[in-house]
Amino acid sequence: MMKAYRSSLVIIVLLLMFTGCARLLPSSKIMVQSPWDGFDSAKREYEKIIPNVTTVEDLNKMKFNPYEVPNIRIMNVTEIIGIFMANPAIKMSDLDPGIQRCIENKHRCTAYKIEPGELHKKRVGNFWADLFTFKRHTIDTGWEFRGFITIVDNVVTYRDLAGGRPFIKNEEIVKKPLGPLQEVGSVIITEIPKLW
Repeated sequence: MMKAYRSSLVIIVLLLMFTGCARLLPSSKIMVQSPWDGFDSAKREYEKIIPNVTTVEDLNKMKFNPYEVPNIRIMNVTEIIGIFMANPAIKMSDLDPGIQRCIENKHRCTAYKIEPGELHKKRVGNFWADLFTFKRHTIDTGWEFRGFITIVDNVVTYRDLAGGRPFIKNEEIVKKPLGPLQEVGSVIITEIPKLW
């Protein structure tokens, strides 16, 4: 009975070593729930916002509602001044008229910083090299959108140009020639001076 169990275990281990080990590597998805399925979708809706015409009610219908959609930050006039007038050389007259109107109206002014996005993290490569930390290869893909609007008395006064990253693709490869022993070596090096 024990021999059969060992044989089965050896076969399973060999199968894992030679077939489909990459599927065992971890992956994750960081997704901010949003009504838009990608950068272009968010940009199209954002560009429908017209300064001095679009109201807060219109923004809510367009899904730019910070109370219902994540990653829309409400900012006050102090934060707005910090963004647009951080440099003392910038004068009020240098700013867009919509931002000037917002700053002048102080307590009746707010801004929305809009930042929806999606990020997938996936580890690829050899399962065993990854497991024992000899080589870890991670690929990040996704998108992120950036927008900024100011509002005075429930009417948009300024809409910044759309920004962000329509297509994210980053790769990170971490190699440790000694694998798990690499960490042990660094612990020994940091602990030796304490012994003296």
